[in-house]
Amino acid sequence: MTKRNISTIALVIVALMLTPVLGCAKPAPPPVAKPDKFIIHHFGDLSGPYAGITAPLVTGFTDFVAWFNAERGGIDGVPVDHMFRDTGGKLDAALAAYAAFKESKPYPVVTLIYGSAEAEALKERFVEDNIFCFSNSPGVKSLYPVGNEFSTIPGYSDSMGATIDWLADVWAKKTGQKVKLAILTWDNPYGKAIMVEETRNYAQNKGVEIVYEGVFGLRDLDVSTQMTAIKAAGANWVYDNTLAHGPGVIHKSAAALGMLNQDLYDTTPGKVHRASGPWGMDESAVMLAGALADGVVGPRSYASWSMPDVEGVALAIATADKNNRAPKERVMGYLAVWGQIYTVCYCVEKAAREVGWDKLDGAALKNQFIKLKEYSPLGLTKYTYAADKPEPRETRIFNVQEGKLLPVTDWVTCPDLRPAEYKK
Repeated sequence: MTKRNISTIALVIVALMLTPVLGCAKPAPPPVAKPDKFIIHHFGDLSGPYAGITAPLVTGFTDFVAWFNAERGGIDGVPVDHMFRDTGGKLDAALAAYAAFKESKPYPVVTLIYGSAEAEALKERFVEDNIFCFSNSPGVKSLYPVGNEFSTIPGYSDSMGATIDWLADVWAKKTGQKVKLAILTWDNPYGKAIMVEETRNYAQNKGVEIVYEGVFGLRDLDVSTQMTAIKAAGANWVYDNTLAHGPGVIHKSAAALGMLNQDLYDTTPGKVHRASGPWGMDESAVMLAGALADGVVGPRSYASWSMPDVEGVALAIATADKNNRAPKERVMGYLAVWGQIYTVCYCVEKAAREVGWDKLDGAALKNQFIKLKEYSPLGLTKYTYAADKPEPRETRIFNVQEGKLLPVTDWVTCPDLRPAEYKK
């Protein structure tokens, strides 16, 4: 018998020996079934003081979900749906909405929230309940120490820091004037989120002098007393962290006192320029203030409706036209939700592929958000997160020109103005 025949016989014997073993191997487990739909929970004020801001968010949510399911087939074939509850701007109602959502079947993976008070109140609950929160109210107290709340925009302190950079590096150099900044903002957690040592110290280091700090009530419609004090302090800029009607209250009082300066680089003594925070640089605030909004500058991390060349804006315009959305609905919140939910869907799909739909939870979703680096959903915004910094890094400075919100800078990195104890 030749060596070749012996080798052939040996291989046959080995194969015969292995056949029963392989035949007894356990069959592969069946793939985990996908859910019938993926539900995103959110709640906010549709009947209280923030109703004008929340309504476009809900409208944008509804329109996006319909578009995403029809055009993108949902999340890996799973349709997306949403569940909203009106909380009327009341904290107890927000807590009740959250408690109700927790009883949902299936158990919630992600919740979007829109108010600062509930963001702070629910901070620990999101961690305890293993629910990921995408928050439109990035106050320091809700974001740090880092938990399960991630911000949809750069934090209010960081955003103000980006404005301080522009004032010091562009406006002051172009005009040859020292920036004398007044802070006039709402007397609530959201409004006062910028009144922290980090922003004060940063302004001082940039050569920007904060000459006044004051507040006014959410329902106040006149701030002439505060503006008189601001004039006496020698301010040439007034910055607020308000939204909707808030910026216009300041514009109107400044104009009534002959103080409002809408020429961006004019330095007439006794007049002030206006700057507003991220939600003040919103089409809704511009529409409410009318012509008085012209000249306002501030940080905005989302494209505006005046930028139709951006993919997400073009899609939103087409969808809003199709659904006959009114001008008051075509504001920043509508566009913001498109960017936010597109990002949630992207991260849910990544997480489901990594851990399986049956193990998809808040922790798995949070892990995917931490991995986002320079992620730009439909070109609408930019998201970069880290385990120690749950807020985006980049924004642009916008300016209101004849009622249109247009960027006057490219993307800029915000200074990191979180509390020192939370920096590595």
